[in-house]
Amino acid sequence: MDSQIWWYIARASGLTAWWISSATVVHGLLLATRILGPRVASGRLLDLHRFLGVLSAVFLALHLLTLTIDKWVDIGLPQVLVPFTSGYRPVAVAWGVTAFYLMAAVLLTSLLTARIPRTWWKNVHRLAFAVFVLVTVHALTAGTDTTLARGSAVILGGLFMFLGAYRLLRGRHPDQPTTSTQDTGSAISPPGRREPGEWPVRVTELRWAAEDVVALRLAAVDGDRLPAWEPGAHVDLVLPSGRVRQYSLCGDPADRAGYRLGVLRVPGGRGGSSEIHQLRAGQAIAVRGPSNHFPLTLAEHYLFVAGGIGITPLLPMIRRVESAGIDWQLLYGGRSRDSMAFTDELPAPTGDRIHLVAQDTDGLPDLTRALSATPEGAVVYCCGPEALIAAVEQAMAADFPNRHLHVERFAPRQTSTGPHTTATFDVELARSGRVLAVPADRSLLAVIRDAVPAALSSCEQGFCGTCELRVLNGTPDHRDDVLPASERDRTDVIYPCVSRSRGPRLVVDL
Repeated sequence: MDSQIWWYIARASGLTAWWISSATVVHGLLLATRILGPRVASGRLLDLHRFLGVLSAVFLALHLLTLTIDKWVDIGLPQVLVPFTSGYRPVAVAWGVTAFYLMAAVLLTSLLTARIPRTWWKNVHRLAFAVFVLVTVHALTAGTDTTLARGSAVILGGLFMFLGAYRLLRGRHPDQPTTSTQDTGSAISPPGRREPGEWPVRVTELRWAAEDVVALRLAAVDGDRLPAWEPGAHVDLVLPSGRVRQYSLCGDPADRAGYRLGVLRVPGGRGGSSEIHQLRAGQAIAVRGPSNHFPLTLAEHYLFVAGGIGITPLLPMIRRVESAGIDWQLLYGGRSRDSMAFTDELPAPTGDRIHLVAQDTDGLPDLTRALSATPEGAVVYCCGPEALIAAVEQAMAADFPNRHLHVERFAPRQTSTGPHTTATFDVELARSGRVLAVPADRSLLAVIRDAVPAALSSCEQGFCGTCELRVLNGTPDHRDDVLPASERDRTDVIYPCVSRSRGPRLVVDL
């Protein structure tokens, strides 16, 4: 084996750490400048940014470890920790040692963003530029393969100069809203433009599933497969009027060629369901998502409780559980048999498994009887009107505490107080630095829309999750029905249509 093998490994890992750390900074500049679009900094891209930073630290650790093992340049642990103590090119090594400490500070403060003032994180984060410069000088002066290092330095340096200049210019002329939209309860995409995560689809089938319930099938306009989903998921339909409304998927998750939905027409509603009932086969609309705040968890026994159109998210769950051979029961209530959709798509009943209860002939569903037939530890999934969900919650709390309840609402939880009754607080939009006052009589979402008219939303009542924002600093006051009870103390996310801040300022990723 070559006596210099550890030096080669050290050199390769060092170059890799340099390239990945540089890619991390370039990626951060792309997000900061929003050169790829005003809504590019999604949670996934921020997670990618963090992943690249951690990956560069892994290769840096490998670089330091192999340097201490190598005997050709004879660098020990003190030399890689203390600047100017190395007998091998002490100045060149010192640049790398200094960069190591600065990089450690950047990574440490990034991990502690929820516990330290944002200004601390922001100021330390700027040291990433110094890390790039120091590591570049280190790579050019400390190694032996300078040709590769010089070529990389020219490319990366050009990228940094361009993005840095663009960031400075963009910072002098921040984005200002140029249009305004009336608060219609939806986010409307400008004509000819598609929001990220939005898929153009075409209505390929329409049929009556029950009285006032239309079942529709949507397929991608380009014939491609639509995004995968799991039982309990929903999508946002972007209608021709610009309205955005949320509906559960009720088809087969394995069928990526199209989505199936069931929509109940609600007279006197906000207009979305009526517009959907006026759609025609071949008409083009768009979907956003899918998202899932009502996932199917693993259990040995299930009780599904549906009220009216609440059967839609439960259908894929029932099929999944049935195919897995797991014990389940369904209690499905409606105004009448004619109003109960998709009864023809339920699995063939075996034994006393399916209970259909029409109110006009059978009265109200017997929740106590259905719950009594389940064993301890059973999981209960309930979707439907608020009165049904409240009745299930009360029955389980009183007599069946050993069952586990999951609910999805199509309307907000009824409370005695309004959603916007607390004092004024400030919200900082982190990407632009703008600070907005949120008065007691306006929602956080409404105030945000003054600055960002295209901010996404759907139900605007706290149960769909479309308006989700990432919280960078501050403590949210969660008033939504999206987060389960076990996650009500989360400080990294907020649903601004109904939720507010517990403190004087909230910083959101917008």
